[in-house]
Amino acid sequence: MRIFILFILIGGLNTGLAQKDPIRKELNRLIKYETDIDFKSTPGFIIGMIDEDTSFVYSFGQRAVDDPGPITKDDQFEIGGVTKVFTALLVETLADKGLLDLSKPINEFLPFANPSFDHCTLFNLLTHTSGLPKLPPGWGLIEDDSRNPYAAFSQKDLESFYRSYSLQDPSSSTYLYSHLNYVMIEWILQSVFDKTYIQLFKENLPADLVISLDSSTTIAGYDRQTRPVKPWTSQTFGAALGGKASLHTLLNLTYLFLYPPTPAYLALIHPQQTSIRGEKGWVAPGWQVVTIPGERFLYVHTGRTEGHHAFVGLLPDTHTAVVVLANSASGTELLGLSVLRMMNKNWKRKGG
Repeated sequence: MRIFILFILIGGLNTGLAQKDPIRKELNRLIKYETDIDFKSTPGFIIGMIDEDTSFVYSFGQRAVDDPGPITKDDQFEIGGVTKVFTALLVETLADKGLLDLSKPINEFLPFANPSFDHCTLFNLLTHTSGLPKLPPGWGLIEDDSRNPYAAFSQKDLESFYRSYSLQDPSSSTYLYSHLNYVMIEWILQSVFDKTYIQLFKENLPADLVISLDSSTTIAGYDRQTRPVKPWTSQTFGAALGGKASLHTLLNLTYLFLYPPTPAYLALIHPQQTSIRGEKGWVAPGWQVVTIPGERFLYVHTGRTEGHHAFVGLLPDTHTAVVVLANSASGTELLGLSVLRMMNKNWKRKGG
């Protein structure tokens, strides 16, 4: 049995601890020279790093504009699109149990069929190879509030979209990132099991993976002008971008991918070749796949809401992973990948 050791180091960008801790010193360098982080627009963020069986947590800045305390590993954030990794893991787990067939057309799972989706499978939805657009046509007429863009789209709107939409190339394996793929997955799960997304999550995934769709659980978030903003709400986009989770949960998630306990985790880090914007690329359920030197695969996902930003990335070959959570929608975009590259010696580190 593996032992997962967690070290937590808390402090600002310029503390005495930074001079004694070589990891924090290197993080400070990355923040200064390789990111656009400005503590005037990003009050605080937290970094989690896994290196084989050990993890480190570093907190920067403050928890809120009016709270000088540090962000902690248990603070809840909106994780936006990173929710898709959890959703993909849930679907693969149900498939591993024989409860779902990923190769079946989605028409077989829904209460009514759209013939243009006859060749669109659950696997196509998981890998963004369905051909679905990012959002339904006429989205501007549906969206009521640009600062809470997904709140108004109802189950009735989803069913109306599915009845009327004509999938142009349902047999294509071309990658097109779409929130609608995971909106459809949530509908399928509810139709097949007659349970909510969260009920299925709690019943089928490990207890230390704690995710919520409840926006009241999150810490304060801020826009680019450091104005407080409300969390997003949604009727139908929960499984696509509605998740709330802590750094602790996201570190647990990445650790399970680095040391997969079941075939479901392995299925999500088994990329398949496809076409991305006309070029050769790779896809995997739930993840965005990046190739790095040595013909290796990096698995990443980001999430952005009105007031939070999330990054999750892992390199299974070296058993390393990075999570970054920020209480602002801007500033930390480049940080996660830079930290993961640092840990892997500019991608020259050999796998174990």
